Amino acid sequence: MKALIQYQLRFVDIAAHLIEVELKVQPRQDALLQVQLPAWIPGSYMIRDFARNIVWLSASDAQGALSPVKTDKQSWQIAHRGEPVRVRYQIYAFDRSVRAAYLDDEIAILNPACLCLAVAGFESEPHQLEVRKPSEACAKDWRLATALPTMAGTTELGFGRYLADDYQQLIDSPLLAGHFELSHFDIDGVPHHLVVSGRNCFDMARFSTDLARICQQQKDLFGALPNDLSAYWFLTWVTDNGFGGLEHRDSTLLLCSRFDLPAQNQPAISDGYQTLLSLCSHEYLHTWWVKRLKPAEFHPYQLAQEQYSRQLWIYEGFTSYLDDLALYSSGLQSEADYLHALEKTISRVTRNPSNAVQSLEDSSFDAWTKFYKQDENAVNAVASYYAKGALVALCLDAALSQHQRSLPELMRQLWAQHLDGGTPDGAIQAILQNWQLPELAARLTTWVQQPEILPLVELLPALGLSLSFRQPQGQDDLSGPAKEVDATAPEQSAWLGALSQGNEYGLKLTAVYHAGPAHQAGLMVGDEVLALNGFRLNQGSQAELLKRLPKQQPVEVHFFRRDRLLSCSMVLTEPPATVAQLAVADARTLAQWWAKAARSLKAPEA
Repeated sequence: MKALIQYQLRFVDIAAHLIEVELKVQPRQDALLQVQLPAWIPGSYMIRDFARNIVWLSASDAQGALSPVKTDKQSWQIAHRGEPVRVRYQIYAFDRSVRAAYLDDEIAILNPACLCLAVAGFESEPHQLEVRKPSEACAKDWRLATALPTMAGTTELGFGRYLADDYQQLIDSPLLAGHFELSHFDIDGVPHHLVVSGRNCFDMARFSTDLARICQQQKDLFGALPNDLSAYWFLTWVTDNGFGGLEHRDSTLLLCSRFDLPAQNQPAISDGYQTLLSLCSHEYLHTWWVKRLKPAEFHPYQLAQEQYSRQLWIYEGFTSYLDDLALYSSGLQSEADYLHALEKTISRVTRNPSNAVQSLEDSSFDAWTKFYKQDENAVNAVASYYAKGALVALCLDAALSQHQRSLPELMRQLWAQHLDGGTPDGAIQAILQNWQLPELAARLTTWVQQPEILPLVELLPALGLSLSFRQPQGQDDLSGPAKEVDATAPEQSAWLGALSQGNEYGLKLTAVYHAGPAHQAGLMVGDEVLALNGFRLNQGSQAELLKRLPKQQPVEVHFFRRDRLLSCSMVLTEPPATVAQLAVADARTLAQWWAKAARSLKAPEA
């Protein structure tokens, strides 16, 4: 198959992080050739303006130079002479995230969405991508991994030519080039490849084995792998301190810390490794639940501007609920660890004033300008469709269990009904109505359309759990029993009503909770609190000083606001009870839920 659209990528200057792209196309009869770079990448709902990284762009044909005219921030028109057109441009690639492009002497991360110009009218044609091997000595042993099919003359893991059926497949297929380790496993006969970049001291065999168990669990949720999945790639970019993931149709690009990888000869699962496995579980579930079944308004993707949906709480929230549940069901997470993870999710939602301010549908719709652009006021204004969406999934699972139904059963029903055209608004409520559960359908509508406090305390006993809340013992306290304190000390530290970063000189306020003590005293984000009642307040003294200062009485505060030394009076209070505490209320019911959860992750036989 000859591709009408051909790209060639060359690493022209690794030290300067520069990639040169050449696009060749035979124009049709139109007088103008129009090319455009996407403004965002599917799965990450924020305008990225990838075209800002284009350093220069030129065009020519066999007769000589052509004159591209830029028509907006990411688009060009080229008047041509009917001959094949060559567009050349240079891109600066130094974005250390899973959404764009990055190049250094160790690795190249290539997302075609930010590298390959779309040619208007040719999007459904085959697209050829050639990646040239860099000539620098540091890249002598580099290999290349991607889910894109190779063309004749290109070996697997080699540099050369790859072919996409259309532009959408091209931009949905990231590439990782550099030094990496590789492992394989099969799920139902479909090869899965695990790529781990760099040179690391870790247990690759264990990582691969654990990942296979998770993939099997997620496959069991839907009963089978997608019919069009011929292979799957986990492309893992290892850095000193990174974290993130982005789903793609036949692969995922992951970013993790070196020490999140499992160490050799350490049977226990560290917190970092557990977090990495949860990330893998999350992104793999997206193979079904976003990359194939998605909101109806994403058919097709429109990448030149924002594309709004009120359903992100379904796709990211349900996935966030099931990613850890798959770890537990596959035996990679203990019951206690799973419940602690659930406690943290509940606490992250319930401690923020935003829980009663923004609805989940609004959070989904405003992801472009709020969730992905959070600032210091996010704790007061932005609800997470990931975390709170996961709690809606938990509420649904608990409510459905009382009617001999389950959340996985609901998801399979959505898959069966809406795979081709995507889910319309109200799709879940329609299924609940069909299941003769109109009251639950109405409650769900309230949960997601209003900034409701979710009825977890009411519903969790259906799963054998009880939920209570205690006061936090610090801003990072999200789960587990309260730590024992000196019996001679006050029962509970005072609360500032703010998040802070401390050093030896003071505490800098990074967020101020609405209606909390700091807010009521007139303190603002960015203030550097130096002293309370004449005593220095800093990273070292904070814990003890807040235990000893009186509550419900004014204390004097000295602080810097930029370069001004100011003072005010503040009434410290006890912190509200926001740390979730899950306890087993009925061991038999809980065991039945675990058993049902394991069964429900296996779709019934056809």
